[in-house]
Amino acid sequence: MNTNAVFVCFIFVTSSAFAQPMEQTVTIGPWEIATTYKAGKFDSCSMSRTAGDLAISFVRAEGGLLLLLDSPKWKLERGSAYPVRLTTAGQSVEAKALAETKGVTIALAERPFNAKLRMANALEVRGEGATLRVPLDKSALALERLEMCFEKNSREGPETNPFVAPSRNP
Repeated sequence: MNTNAVFVCFIFVTSSAFAQPMEQTVTIGPWEIATTYKAGKFDSCSMSRTAGDLAISFVRAEGGLLLLLDSPKWKLERGSAYPVRLTTAGQSVEAKALAETKGVTIALAERPFNAKLRMANALEVRGEGATLRVPLDKSALALERLEMCFEKNSREGPETNPFVAPSRNP
């Protein structure tokens, strides 16, 4: 009887371990790269760090690349869209910072600008009230790993058969 109980517990533990994907994190310099799952399905990959009281995250999801900036000192009007100018490696773009109470989300839609992020030491986010300096130490390697994370995980879903080699067709 004890053997059956142990076997049932083993089956329950191992089946629940396979049902939920394990969150994986990798550290590259000051950046921590992680995968995010929602309802057991892959959602996005993110790379995060802090610089003083500023929390910085780049999120790669199906819709593209996002920059998330959070600070406990900020008091923003939730739902507002603030105009910002992003500058890095001699290139600038205009964008909108969508506000939460303590942070903003900025869509990084310009591919040439995003390519410059890999070569830059910093990103300036200029709003009406101040300019934030986002350090990009080791960002070339981290952004490359972020993209690899997204590509790998978006191809491998729960519907994928892990026992069959993926098709080589484009």
